[in-house]
Amino acid sequence: MNTNCMDFNQKKWKIDRYPRTKNRSLRAWSAVDELILVETEKLDKEFKKITIFNDTYGALTCALNEQNPTTVIYLNSQLKAIKKNLETHKIPIENLKWTNPLKFNTSIDIGLIKIPKSIALFDFYLKNIHQSIKANSIILCGFMTRNFTENMITTANRYFDDVSQSLAKKKARLLILKQPKKDVDNRLFFSEIKNDLGLIIKQYPGVFSNKKIDFGTQLLLKSIPKINDDNIIMDLACGNGIIAAYLRKQNAKCNIHLVDDNFLAISSAKLNLSKEKTYFYWTNDLNIKINEQFDLITCNPPFHFEFENTIEIALSLFAKAKKYLKNNGIFLIVANKHLNYSKHLFKLFGYVEIINHNDKFEVISCSI
Repeated sequence: MNTNCMDFNQKKWKIDRYPRTKNRSLRAWSAVDELILVETEKLDKEFKKITIFNDTYGALTCALNEQNPTTVIYLNSQLKAIKKNLETHKIPIENLKWTNPLKFNTSIDIGLIKIPKSIALFDFYLKNIHQSIKANSIILCGFMTRNFTENMITTANRYFDDVSQSLAKKKARLLILKQPKKDVDNRLFFSEIKNDLGLIIKQYPGVFSNKKIDFGTQLLLKSIPKINDDNIIMDLACGNGIIAAYLRKQNAKCNIHLVDDNFLAISSAKLNLSKEKTYFYWTNDLNIKINEQFDLITCNPPFHFEFENTIEIALSLFAKAKKYLKNNGIFLIVANKHLNYSKHLFKLFGYVEIINHNDKFEVISCSI
């Protein structure tokens, strides 16, 4: 694992990334974590309930473990990373208090947020917080100055009367939120995505392509082969389940398995497909306990992860997908052309062909 040590409270915290990365420049913590921790130390924490949002690798959860915080987890990989880092510091896993963004029902005295790239997800977190806030609660929202947008302040002002900024430290800053507004619509919600496929697609904030069906997925849908009744299909990195919903519309009898790391993605997919002959897995590593081999695996693999871009996770998914593919099965991928996935896929599969493309995207068909 890529190892780094973060200094806090006269202790060095060894925080590792999960999944692993070969890029040594990518750390599991940042100046945002450090600034949030320093400012939290200035607060009266005795008997206070602390809730943490968007703590991807567990730097905040580990460093504040003695305060018994609640961590809101939306990625399965995040849960695994936090557990691994707690184990590193010999902190009992049983001490981890966590919940998901749709089952949040604890009161908050101090809220800590690493502001996500998705402003819609930031808004969703603040809705969660506003439902459980107290009049004297304080929320610290950290961000790197290079990632600042005015939408951060606009969103915060929607829920709080007192929104201020800290001074920058190591190019990190905080929004400090106090005095929650009254009579605010803080109901959690999902949106509907309009399309010309005859499908009603719903999704929660923070899930890929929240306003329309992205062009890559549209190209993939045009390239899907005929689906038979006995086919067993996997929608890998399923997002809101649009591909699976399209496949289900083509054939009501086939078995479809949906896999995604994002809890809100899997929850969105459940809004769009019935449970009949449909199976959902909240996991990042394809470690699903089934004995099935698949006739078709579809994938629109992610390469944007918050403010980082990497193809490492996609390449890992490709290798694992191969293990689940039947000998005569098809692995169908859509991706940006510039990622040049074909050269990597040739190392894994016996047959690789670009079967559709436009100016930006290409659909690649692979078989063993």
